Amino acid sequence: MDIYQEHILEHAKHPRNAGALEKPTHRAKAQNPLCGDEAEIFLDVKNGALADIKYEVQGCILSKAALSMVSEYAKGKKLAAIVKLGAKDVFKLLGFTPTPSRTKCALFGFEAVQAALPARS
Repeated sequence: MDIYQEHILEHAKHPRNAGALEKPTHRAKAQNPLCGDEAEIFLDVKNGALADIKYEVQGCILSKAALSMVSEYAKGKKLAAIVKLGAKDVFKLLGFTPTPSRTKCALFGFEAVQAALPARS
């Protein structure tokens, strides 16, 4: 499947929720040393839900688009629902399962969002 599908290019060119939150309740930085992707995730968690999410990312088209899609999907959801997300859910948002060499790019932002979530007991 071609990673340069129209909806992926649209999210890469016009990312949803890009930027930084002034006063995030949680944040995380992520780096993929294999390809150089970098991201910082800013979360505003209120009442067990993701009230707002922003991020700054430098990376390939796929990592930018996937993070945009994940942020759009997760915004407003209960943390319990976000925690249950997995790789298959991200691939469903993308509309395809990437090759093994592109899987890390597709999951990069998702893993960064998971890292920024509050610790669960």
